[in-house]
Amino acid sequence: MSREERRQYERMMKNMERGAALPPAARARAERNATRRAARQTATDSRGSSGLRSWLRTALVAVAIGFVAFSMQWSEGMPRALYAGLIAGVLAVIVLLGFRYLQRRAAARS
Repeated sequence: MSREERRQYERMMKNMERGAALPPAARARAERNATRRAARQTATDSRGSSGLRSWLRTALVAVAIGFVAFSMQWSEGMPRALYAGLIAGVLAVIVLLGFRYLQRRAAARS
């Protein structure tokens, strides 16, 4: 096939649909799967980061930070160490919730 023939063939086939069309059953299955995928995506988006796993992670991080503060103040005595641990844990929860709020707000803007 010469260059000219190839160009004519490409011009002729330019508007033709590429590839075989899906059978009706396969097209319907693909649409159902796409609908399910979209529903699953919106379900995870609406739940966002307020899931149980996120709350559990926040609590565990706060407990760990509180325990570190408690351990650092242990030599000063029990009441002071307990207060330091509680304050550090509460501050960690506040900071983590603040980050979660900012993430949710940024996601709502985009």
